[in-house]
Amino acid sequence: MATLTFTVDSALLAELGEKLVESAHVALVELVKNSYDADATKVTVRFTPQSRGGPDIEVSDNGFGMTFEEVQQYWMRIATTHKLKKNISKKYGRPRTGSKGIGRFSCRRLGEKLHLTSTASLGNRRIQRTEVIFNWNDFVPGTEITTIECEGQTEILSTGKTGTTLRISGSQVDEWGRRGYGFLKRQFAILVANRGIKRRGFEADPGFNLSLEAPNFHERIENLRDRLLSAGWGDIAIEVDDKGNAACSLRAMRIGTKAVKYPHKVPMLAGVRAKIGIMLADRSEMRDRRTISKGNLGTILNEWGGVFIKYKGFRVFPYGEPNTDWLDIERDRAVRRTALPNILQPFAAKLRGVNPGRALLSLLSEKNYIGDVEIDERARGFEMKASREGFIGEIGITPLRDLVRFSIDWATMYREFYKSLVAKEESDRARDELALQLRRAVSSSEVVTAAVRAVESEVKSFANQLATAERQQVLRSVRTATEAIEKHEESSQEELRHLRLVASTSTLLLIFSHEVKSLLTWLEEVSITLNRVGRTVPKKESERLAGIEKEFTSVKQRFLDLLAMTSLLSVKSPEAKIEKLALKPRVEKAAACFNLIKRTYDIEIDTESVSPTLQVGPISEAELYAVLLNVLSNAIKSVIAKGGARRVAVSAERDGRVSNIHIRDSGLGIPDSHYEDVFAPFVADPNKRLYRALKTKLNPEDEYIVGTGSGLGLSIVKEILSYRGGEVRFVPPKGRWRADLEISIP
Repeated sequence: MATLTFTVDSALLAELGEKLVESAHVALVELVKNSYDADATKVTVRFTPQSRGGPDIEVSDNGFGMTFEEVQQYWMRIATTHKLKKNISKKYGRPRTGSKGIGRFSCRRLGEKLHLTSTASLGNRRIQRTEVIFNWNDFVPGTEITTIECEGQTEILSTGKTGTTLRISGSQVDEWGRRGYGFLKRQFAILVANRGIKRRGFEADPGFNLSLEAPNFHERIENLRDRLLSAGWGDIAIEVDDKGNAACSLRAMRIGTKAVKYPHKVPMLAGVRAKIGIMLADRSEMRDRRTISKGNLGTILNEWGGVFIKYKGFRVFPYGEPNTDWLDIERDRAVRRTALPNILQPFAAKLRGVNPGRALLSLLSEKNYIGDVEIDERARGFEMKASREGFIGEIGITPLRDLVRFSIDWATMYREFYKSLVAKEESDRARDELALQLRRAVSSSEVVTAAVRAVESEVKSFANQLATAERQQVLRSVRTATEAIEKHEESSQEELRHLRLVASTSTLLLIFSHEVKSLLTWLEEVSITLNRVGRTVPKKESERLAGIEKEFTSVKQRFLDLLAMTSLLSVKSPEAKIEKLALKPRVEKAAACFNLIKRTYDIEIDTESVSPTLQVGPISEAELYAVLLNVLSNAIKSVIAKGGARRVAVSAERDGRVSNIHIRDSGLGIPDSHYEDVFAPFVADPNKRLYRALKTKLNPEDEYIVGTGSGLGLSIVKEILSYRGGEVRFVPPKGRWRADLEISIP
């Protein structure tokens, strides 16, 4: 009986390399996965653009490489079952990512020529280097694969490092678009998420990383893992210097870059560094969707989420492993801890929309914090166990935990702030959509009313199609609901107005406190004088007594004036009248509050250009004073800091239905790049000049009368004016003036 055997035509390589591998991007990912399976810890991928066709590509790794025999048995054998039999890598026990034995033919998809160089250990300090050149054009359809020879050579070396390099050239078609390149990075990100793990029976896996050079996409990434950690909502960096001073920084969506110094010195943590990504599998909270995707990030967080510890470059187990919770994150989430630690309460209190007592409700799962804490030889209190798993005792771990957790809680506080910003933006978008529907502008103070009217109109239109009884029932229900909404909104707006006024009392109360101290000083002098008069009672002393009494009366009047102004912001302030107010007497009264500081520092406040007949409003008197006191306080601080001739001028003029008030000063000025920044809450001194200069020129006892720089003043001014239909802005100053604040108010 005759027997038959299969033969293999070279056309099979085209089927494997070009049909099963659907794109160049997938082909290159398969090659990098081979490096991962070879226990590489670092891979470099380089693109070299060519004048025609696609780029040349080089993939170089530091894995265990292949001997000449392995190249012949595995690389040169189609559809080998090698990876099925050994489905974990030999050194670190990594689950192998390939199994079909066709990944190498991905090279055919990427170019016509492949130059393979692989270096592997033979034991006894011998290194074997093997080179093979594959010219895929030699494998033409109609020829037997086994008859095609590939040039190769091998040599034994006494020194060298293991690894494999693939150089691919001769691509006739350029498949590398921006979208495909993004896919490539996202696939690589899953691999570089491996930051180290210990598998039973294998050496500790130190992790995997990749660098990428792609000049055709104007990109060079030295460390893709760092890029991964910076791709989510935010990332934290921690650094401790040799003296134990710890600095934390945060870069995050809508937040920008923030920095804080850890309040405690930690000399035993000298040299500690950390980078921690704050990552959520939510597209709306990703800064770089070209590096990660929602699906990829879900895989990454599930496998590699957690904060790891590295000691002298090596991963320390079990820190960061599932269920270890060394940072007590899951513990606090389980008991629904809400309040920030006391150490962070002052920071949180400065952020609008952040409740220090509830901010920790935004604390994410431990898996959402992904990164490494690196400890070097400068740190003390870290003694490894004999098993090299964990440290003996908690001498160093306790302060390290406190520092890292401080940084995470601090970032959580800003995440809560971010959520309040997003909520406001969504509210603004809804208002814009409502205005578009109504075909007219809708101010923030009338959103609810306008929305209710729009709903009423739509319901009435619908109800007209109903029977009489049903229509009346629907309209009654709508009327009841809309009245409840409007009453609630009215109450909320009054409460909000009251809160704005309460928030603005700081300047008044500080002035009040300062003046009380001044009054007490005068009382003491009066007492001394009266004692003298009681002993001597000469005629001349009577005249002096009269002078003192006159001064006493003046101070007393100032005290009464201030008391009258603070009463405007009392608990009854929500009942204050909203009316048109004469501007000039209020400006003069506000300026008079600073008389003591004006005399001490020779400051001129000119109000002559405010017409006595000019009225503004409707606005409450308390709101107007809150605006005037805050802007005058800022101008006074600026002229004191600048020195020289200290001048402030207030002018006002009517322009149709709007009054334009200008507060100009000869102080430090403000760059136009910061014109908008200064109105954000808690931005007190964006160019870092004002308070530095004030420290040298302002008497310590006087800082309270002009405020200590909470960064709230101008944001309160903007809120009050916006609510009353007005605006505030900085405009370029003219002539001798260095700053010009313009207030427009009906």
